[in-house]
Amino acid sequence: MLRTFSLVGMAAQAEGRRLKAKASATGTRMAFYAGAGVMGLAAFVVLHFVLWFIARNSFGTVVSSLLVLVFDLVLAGICVFLASRDNSAREEMEAQAVRNVALTGAAQSAVSGFTTQAGPLMALAGIAIAALWPKLRGGRRV
Repeated sequence: MLRTFSLVGMAAQAEGRRLKAKASATGTRMAFYAGAGVMGLAAFVVLHFVLWFIARNSFGTVVSSLLVLVFDLVLAGICVFLASRDNSAREEMEAQAVRNVALTGAAQSAVSGFTTQAGPLMALAGIAIAALWPKLRGGRRV
């Protein structure tokens, strides 16, 4: 029975490590999404400046504004790419595997512990019933 609790404790620790790794990966992904949002907003602002410069001037400042716009869009695209890729951490997968093995072992240990301890109890109950059966039936033991 102690082995069962030990395995359940190991499974709980593995689950804690898995959740910690998953939270860390989610935080990193959210940081990249935030970066993509900032770059997208900057690209939107620059687009407005570009349109304004096109209306105001012919070509001088427009080319430089377009270069800044393209740079912002490329940066936003890189951030979206980095945020959207699914890089489940190896540590998270290892922790989940340890948790699954520990829970399987705990379940098997609990069942085997019950059957190991139930066997002698059933034998003792059988002996007691055999000894008491004649008295319960009101007769003599043959």
